[in-house]
Amino acid sequence: MNSIFQNKALNILKNNKLRLTKQRVSLVQNIFQNGDRHITAEALYNEMVSKGIKLSLATVYNTLHFLTKCKMLRIVRVNSSQKYFDTNVNSHHHFYDEASNSLIDIPEDKINFKVLPAAPKSKKISEIEVIISLENN
Repeated sequence: MNSIFQNKALNILKNNKLRLTKQRVSLVQNIFQNGDRHITAEALYNEMVSKGIKLSLATVYNTLHFLTKCKMLRIVRVNSSQKYFDTNVNSHHHFYDEASNSLIDIPEDKINFKVLPAAPKSKKISEIEVIISLENN
């Protein structure tokens, strides 16, 4: 499954006239090689640098945002200044562990809603995502 996502992501880059540079190929392989994960651009950048890959943080951001636009990743906003990129693009929710700054998936069917508020005029609800913050006892 992971290699399928890697190949699909690389094909999307190629089909959209983005050069398959060593940096982009390495980024895509790193993002999708270990299954579902949540990662920040900065953490991904640090992973790549520690592997000896020379690239800019801008390349990381541009690649992540491009893959998000192509629905290969989704953005999870924990707060106004912190966002993660999630390789699991299926509907689901998250625990956010404040101590470790990490996300933990919650299957969509584990949270139920009795009633949802009506969307504002001329808007519709496109998705519901719950983030439950956790702190240590």
